[in-house]
Amino acid sequence: MKKVVIFSGTTEGRMLSSALARRKLQHVVCVASEYGKEMMEDSPFALLHVGRMDADEMAGYLRGCFEGEDGTVVDATHPYATEVTENIKRAAGTLGLTYIRVVRGKSGMTGKDASIYTDIADCATALEETEGNILLTTGSKELHKYCETVSAETRRRTYVRVLPTVESLEMCMSEGIEGDHIIAMHGPFTRECNEAVLRQYAIRHLVTKDSGTAGGFEAKAEAARNVSVRLHVIERPVEEEGVGVEEAERLLLSDCPLPDEKEEMMISVVGIGMGSRACRTMEAEDAIRSADAVFGAKRLLESLEDIPAERKYGMYRAEEIIPVLEREDFTHAVILYSGDSGFYSGAKRMIHALKAWRSRLSVRVLPGISSVAYLAAKLGESYENAVLFSLHGKNEETDYGALVREVRYHEKVFSLLSGGRDVSEVAKRLMEAGLQGTVFVGADLSYDTERIEELSFEEAASYGVEGIPTVLIRNRAPERRPLLPVKRDTEFLRSKVPMTKECVRHESILRLEPREGDVLYDIGGGTGSVAIEAAALHPSLKVYTMERKTEAASLIRENLKAAGTGNVTVLEGEATALIKELPKPDAVFIGGSGGRLREILELLTSKGTGIRYVINAVSMETMGEVQKLLESYKTSDERTIMLSVSEVNQVGAYHMLQGQNPVWIFSFTI
Repeated sequence: MKKVVIFSGTTEGRMLSSALARRKLQHVVCVASEYGKEMMEDSPFALLHVGRMDADEMAGYLRGCFEGEDGTVVDATHPYATEVTENIKRAAGTLGLTYIRVVRGKSGMTGKDASIYTDIADCATALEETEGNILLTTGSKELHKYCETVSAETRRRTYVRVLPTVESLEMCMSEGIEGDHIIAMHGPFTRECNEAVLRQYAIRHLVTKDSGTAGGFEAKAEAARNVSVRLHVIERPVEEEGVGVEEAERLLLSDCPLPDEKEEMMISVVGIGMGSRACRTMEAEDAIRSADAVFGAKRLLESLEDIPAERKYGMYRAEEIIPVLEREDFTHAVILYSGDSGFYSGAKRMIHALKAWRSRLSVRVLPGISSVAYLAAKLGESYENAVLFSLHGKNEETDYGALVREVRYHEKVFSLLSGGRDVSEVAKRLMEAGLQGTVFVGADLSYDTERIEELSFEEAASYGVEGIPTVLIRNRAPERRPLLPVKRDTEFLRSKVPMTKECVRHESILRLEPREGDVLYDIGGGTGSVAIEAAALHPSLKVYTMERKTEAASLIRENLKAAGTGNVTVLEGEATALIKELPKPDAVFIGGSGGRLREILELLTSKGTGIRYVINAVSMETMGEVQKLLESYKTSDERTIMLSVSEVNQVGAYHMLQGQNPVWIFSFTI
């Protein structure tokens, strides 16, 4: 085999070095720091070079390594280390060496999921306009540019997570970061670890690079979502061409088989039912017994009494498991999931991560018995005509609201819950929604302590048994779901707060053209009638209603509670301040702007293009302002109508027309 030099700054570099070492092939690995050296596995086949090199030093070092012979230079440095990559590429080209660039997959995240910036300075400028604590996870090298951009006040609310090295700590101190705002930790960081840090330091904004799964990006993004922290992403400086780590390994080792031609690793993703051995399939039992290693949550591993402790690994997330698979020489590994691997399971995400790590990996999925199937069998119920729903790991109002809606319109709903408290919370919400029925609660299913109880909603509201229950909710009188979920004006509390009347409201929502999963803004919420009616169209919609008057905001909350709507967020304050903190919308309704329509539109268009707008106007002044604004922007699908509505009301023995104010409805896309 020709000589190989790997410039390593990432997991991928360590993986390639390990692959060469397993085949007992000598190679050189260049790392920038002592910390990088510590991260490498000790191997007699890997010669380490420690220290940063400029372009000339790099060319000289490679010349000495290859001594005029052919060879390959592998660039497995960080995707943001553009200068280093350029130097490696130039040095390899000058010496006529084969150059392989290992690139890491991007997240594919859009402005809908996070705020995205070209560099740390742009991000720092945007953070100046925010409130709340900030966590930087972009490394110490970006710290100087960040600190010279932000104000002293913003720097005081900034926390920095860096490597636990003297160099990193000195950089933080030199930039004026206080000691209690420095989090010196060594990764990889799991989602749970990230969530703990975000909660401990009351973080509102998480800043990260798009470093891919191997760089911990997904664990940070998921933690931010779970803790309702705004994610700020520094996009990659350039779009690189290269190969994944699997392809790089194939190119390096195509003519170098393993010395003993070892069998390719097999991974079995196994559903083991509720937990007791009696519920496992024979196929699952065989896989577990034959495995070199079994991964899973600790409560699942505890049920494997006949498996030696040294073969058990109490972990269930890809970022924890993959490093172990890299390090150990397993022939067959099993990853356990409770219930059925294809029913509200983390198995799908695990399989995706495994394939991204090693594309030629042999992965098989073994199904298990789900707790829904088990409970249905115990009750003698069928579930082909039931709704299946999961609240497991979810406790947002949106989630509870979605379950209540399903129960409202169906006789039978099976649901997975997170704990006994969920039984009580669900029952209370069902009663608040005016529903009547029965809850069958299954706890410790398949174990000797199994309990299945039939409870009324009133009895279930005080349920307090520990464990992870599965429930069947029976609605005594399910309603027929309306095909047009419109609401009447009489369904809303109003007081003296202005309200978009029903005919105008229906037409305005129609022109918003909402689609599943959209983010909608309702600016000038009033009674909340537009937000509530729009949110009722589909539970996947995420609606933000903004109202600057306290009385109106309180009224919106009352109307939301009465409607049982869980996918609307009420924001009190000036829209111009609130918009900055929100994700990019897909559609925006403006019923009231407080005289700041131009400023609102400028802020919205700064979030991106392709946003659908609907503006209601009742005064000549607002109509004129909208017309001027439309001339300032390049719009599409522009339509304007004037809607005049008169209701017939009985006055004594007569039926009289009572006219409402004519309303202009402007709709367009920018």
